[in-house]
Amino acid sequence: MKRIPLFMALIVCLLFPFQGAIAEGSIPAGRLTIKEAQRLALDNNPDIRQALAAIRSAEALLSQAYSAWWPQISANGGYFRKYADIQPDWQPDISVVKRFNELNGGLEVNWLLFNGFARRSQTLAAKYGVEQTHRVKENTERLLLEAVATAFYQSQLAQEKMRIAEQNSAFNRSLEKNALIRYKVGSAPKSEMLNFSVRALQAESDFIEAERAFTVACSVLAELMGLPDADLKEDLYPAPVDQNVQETIPSYAEQVDIALHHRPDLLALESAIGAARAEKNAKKGAWAPTIGLTAGVNYLKQTDIHPVQEEVTAYGGVGVSWDLFTGGRRSAEFQQKKADQLAIEEKKHRKELEIQSAIRQALANASAAKETWKRQDKACEMTLKIRNDIEKLYTTGSADLTRLNEAQTDLVRAQGLGASSLIQFRLALEKLRSESGLTPDVSMSDPWRGESER
Repeated sequence: MKRIPLFMALIVCLLFPFQGAIAEGSIPAGRLTIKEAQRLALDNNPDIRQALAAIRSAEALLSQAYSAWWPQISANGGYFRKYADIQPDWQPDISVVKRFNELNGGLEVNWLLFNGFARRSQTLAAKYGVEQTHRVKENTERLLLEAVATAFYQSQLAQEKMRIAEQNSAFNRSLEKNALIRYKVGSAPKSEMLNFSVRALQAESDFIEAERAFTVACSVLAELMGLPDADLKEDLYPAPVDQNVQETIPSYAEQVDIALHHRPDLLALESAIGAARAEKNAKKGAWAPTIGLTAGVNYLKQTDIHPVQEEVTAYGGVGVSWDLFTGGRRSAEFQQKKADQLAIEEKKHRKELEIQSAIRQALANASAAKETWKRQDKACEMTLKIRNDIEKLYTTGSADLTRLNEAQTDLVRAQGLGASSLIQFRLALEKLRSESGLTPDVSMSDPWRGESER
């Protein structure tokens, strides 16, 4: 008689297969590290190539400025058929009509010698312009690396939530199976089996939502990495979350000092100030004379006329021009450039305040995220122990179904909060790094990150 319940249980398992469970191995997992993702982004992102084009443009402007230091050589020439109706002043009663061919050519050299040092200031302004575009590119890289890190960690968080949902579903499906067996043999009510079925379905819904979040994060990551069609292939899926993380948080004074010396957007403003100062000084040259050297040779030949005319003229000398009065234009242009410089200086001061405030906020967020992560990690361990104890009591009949549901719900919530707090801590560290202007080296080990992320 004791074999009958066991036999009936086996029959039930065969007749009532379980549908809708999450397929094994359905959690996407890859080997892409955050450093590899950032390296690919630096190589392929269109914003970086746009910044490189801006650098080439600024270098071309610098070459134009350098050209002002060299002599300018011009050549001219032509061949013309001319008609002339000439009435000499000393013979008003005579009119001479001529049709003839004219060949002329010339070569002239102009060399600016002095223009009140405006040329030197314009060249210096172009140099600052090149430096500024380099700083803008570095700032573009800084923001891009921060965005890649955010998308990368968000995809890892989605992976963790999928794993938690999978474990929750498997736990409830297992209890559902046992409850169904006991229901078929009459030792448990049907509501107990349905309870686990509902909770398994909810876990599968959580899995679907986490899978959607993973797809979205991977799409953003692929876009930042400049991949074709913004499609992240399976071989480029992010690696699972590494629990090792650098817990040391630097001091405010240290981070501000680093930021004021390394933030590329701040350095770009310093270059912009230098360029504005040079442009202002260039306007001072308008009060000085312009001195230039001019030399050349001209050739003229007229044929089909008698007598044939042919002449060669050579010349050379120094020319001077000096605007003595311009109606206030020079002063107005100088004041405009001076105001532009003052505006950029105030913009730089505002940027310094923004950096200091941002670092304070980033440090506060990092400290809070660290403490939250530590507590959530401990809470997750304790909640797992509680759930396991309640599960044992439930199987022996010492704990009711409601208490088991509560324990499993608490565990799922604790695991989710633990995964989220770890990702938030990593993101807080990335934000602090970005605000400090420290660009991670994507080819060397990085003490800010765990081993598997290097």
